[in-house]
Amino acid sequence: MVHNGTVVERPGVSITGDGVVGGGIIGKLRINGEGVIHGDTDCHLLRCNGSAVINGSLLGRQARVNGHVKVSHHVQMEQVRVNGSLDAGGSVRISRIGINGGLSTGADLFAVKGVVNGTLDVGGNLEAEEMTVRGILRVSGSVIARELTLRLVTQASRVNELRSRTVFVAPTLLAKWFRSSRIGYLNAELIEGEDITLENTRAAMVRGRKVHIGKGCSIGRVEYTETFSADAQAEIGSYYKIDARH
Repeated sequence: MVHNGTVVERPGVSITGDGVVGGGIIGKLRINGEGVIHGDTDCHLLRCNGSAVINGSLLGRQARVNGHVKVSHHVQMEQVRVNGSLDAGGSVRISRIGINGGLSTGADLFAVKGVVNGTLDVGGNLEAEEMTVRGILRVSGSVIARELTLRLVTQASRVNELRSRTVFVAPTLLAKWFRSSRIGYLNAELIEGEDITLENTRAAMVRGRKVHIGKGCSIGRVEYTETFSADAQAEIGSYYKIDARH
């Protein structure tokens, strides 16, 4: 940081075992064990091996978590990698997300690119350029993306409205291989995009330019402007070609 025209080194904070510290402006925050941080925390790097509770917001450049981090308010970082879980009580804004485990937010999630192997639970809207979820996706509000890929596992995923240029929803390859009767579904009111490929999806309306409805789908109505195809086992209430000029 800069103070009176002079570059001042951010202090580092380390917790080994159990510890409680105050927040503030920090260079590197290292937690090996269990840590509690009181107050908003702005750090270049958070490295947690264990668990941490931040009673405030978390800001900074990078977080690398092996374990569990709970933030009571908002999270805003450039890059986050988690093997475990990250829970935020407020909104989350992260440019690049890599999760093996779970990410949950109490409000909106904004991302440029994200890969979640596990559970993504968003308490508001989800906005992203590219988002891939292998597991469970639950969004209380709407999804707006450029590319959305959802590989389903055994539990149900849920969104109200999904709007993305490219939408791909299908069971994971492992689930297909074992032909599990407990493969999960995506439940949605509206799915809208340009190129849409769906399996194991239940939706009231699907609207797109190119639409393919695969196995395990139950769709109330399909509207398309260029091409439409459907698996013989898919359930479709009605489908219509719409003039793209209107």
